[in-house]
Amino acid sequence: MIDCAGIDLKEIEKDLRDIELDPSQINGIVITHGHEDHICKDTFKIASRYGIPIYIHHDTYQVIKERYWVKNHQVKIMHHTEKPFIINDIKIMPFKTFHSGGYVGKPFGLRIEYKHKGSRHKVGLLTDTSKVTDSMVRMLYDCKCLIIECNHDRELAQVRSPNQSTWREHLNNEAATEALIKIKNGSTDSLALKHVFLAHISERHNKPRTLINRISNGIRKENITGCDLMLTYREKRTQVKKIL
Repeated sequence: MIDCAGIDLKEIEKDLRDIELDPSQINGIVITHGHEDHICKDTFKIASRYGIPIYIHHDTYQVIKERYWVKNHQVKIMHHTEKPFIINDIKIMPFKTFHSGGYVGKPFGLRIEYKHKGSRHKVGLLTDTSKVTDSMVRMLYDCKCLIIECNHDRELAQVRSPNQSTWREHLNNEAATEALIKIKNGSTDSLALKHVFLAHISERHNKPRTLINRISNGIRKENITGCDLMLTYREKRTQVKKIL
């Protein structure tokens, strides 16, 4: 599981069981950074209840441990660095992102690799960053599935919240589109970006229809096809895809 917050514990348990996944089957919760929509007290509660280790960078843990730690809950904390690490047969490759404010700690994006029937598959996570560098793009080459932040429409955010700095810490629709184009064009796997989940969408500073149109038109201009664009939601479960 990547991050675990934003909804209460009962909803987390229900959503997992709705997709026929018992929480006790989860082998680890990997935390990308310390903001409360990614880690909170319920993260420690579910980890304690089901014996799930929490994988978190040492710097992030130092920032959040007193704020979110729940007394009398025994949780195994696994500190990682910027180097790849293994959870069972899944390889996790963190890479630096650019995000600040509050209890952020040390933020990361992730590339996740696993084998299925002899073939290696890659899934990428790129959220909570103000920019995408070339090295970040290279980390996401050949990912069949990518969860990418499309937080705001820049023009709408500037009109509605010109003096607010929060939205500037996140990817806008144009930056996300540019990143998708670079990732697809740099990949050698024809199935790269087959499944693209558009994530961390601001209710105030974005509109789903505007977002889908902006990205669809942007990648189409570059003759990129075969990308299934899917919206994600904070208040309800997102569409589930098997990536094999």
